[in-house]
Amino acid sequence: MNAEKLTVLCVDDEIRVLEALERQLRERYRVLTAPGAAAGVELLSRDPSISIVLSDMRMPEMDGAQFLSKAQALRPGAVRILLTGHADTEAAIRAINEGQIFRFITKPCTPDRLKRVLEDAQRQYELVMAEKTLLQRTLLGCIKALVDTIAFASPAAVGRTVRLKRRVSAVAHELELERSWEVEAAALFSELGTLSLSQEVLDKVDSSLPLSEIERAKVQDAMRAANELVARVPRLGPVSRLLNLAGGFELRETADAIERTHLELLELAAEVDDLEVAGSTSTEAVATLAGGNKYSARLLQAAGRCAERDAQTLERSEVGFAALRIGMVLARDVRNARGVLIAPRGSEVTESFLEKMRNFAKRSDGVKFSVLVPRSAHPLLKAGSHP
Repeated sequence: MNAEKLTVLCVDDEIRVLEALERQLRERYRVLTAPGAAAGVELLSRDPSISIVLSDMRMPEMDGAQFLSKAQALRPGAVRILLTGHADTEAAIRAINEGQIFRFITKPCTPDRLKRVLEDAQRQYELVMAEKTLLQRTLLGCIKALVDTIAFASPAAVGRTVRLKRRVSAVAHELELERSWEVEAAALFSELGTLSLSQEVLDKVDSSLPLSEIERAKVQDAMRAANELVARVPRLGPVSRLLNLAGGFELRETADAIERTHLELLELAAEVDDLEVAGSTSTEAVATLAGGNKYSARLLQAAGRCAERDAQTLERSEVGFAALRIGMVLARDVRNARGVLIAPRGSEVTESFLEKMRNFAKRSDGVKFSVLVPRSAHPLLKAGSHP
């Protein structure tokens, strides 16, 4: 039953107030209490389930406005409520501006009024989570489907974005990054501009060969046009801005803290991919980048953990078409007898991928696919047959 309850964090330096709040709320909510702002910050840092934060204004080491501002940074999705006295009106206004609070309650507060405010906060939290689900699953899923479709026409242009998105998603999940859907979508759209480039320029870009001044201008124009196209799609404004920041079309000094982390993650993923193309493993690539001072230790450590986990849980296997399974990932480019790229390394096996590869396999007798397979499932997958 407790698992179904929202978690409410109550912060006050008076123990008797915390005890009273817990008695009033525990029937409907999972209640955590903190006897001061410092203890509240600690709980927010280690408990991701906190959905509602209720804080007193008058506390000794840090007032409610300051605390809720920190709470907003630590758990942006949590709904924040301030308890304040009548004399604290100016402080309450400051809390609204700094902590972006949902509601403030003046003391004394009756149990019925507190109950109504918490019910409103719960509805607000559920609305925020529904919006987050829409963006992370529905919208991101549509973008992925679009990219998969484009991959049939231009596999080389899309292959890198698929690999970047997978790495960005893994590290963002490892760090529990807020607004992670934005950086995942940016990774998927990062090569969109290359679709309008000539094959000659595209080959140079893929091979990291030097570009002429005219070619560099063409690449920049293509990227800018692609970002403007993304900006026209409803809800993708933040993604377009992130792409513009990454491309140097907007000043990085204007980026907020979350955007700066997203930019750093995009650059790290791109550099790891370049090193992998040159022959390094993911673990080796991250270790190489750790030798410099370009990326934060927190980001490098998360990327390292993800790489190590993949190395321990996945193994490469050569399988025929009949053994391909949805969810497998290509470990090597698939090319035809003339060397033309059919599917790039990093592509995920999906229904549409299987349909495309079915025709390719018929024309290429005995073709083998190099795929990454979970170690525990490997024997079954090798022995199985695709329907």
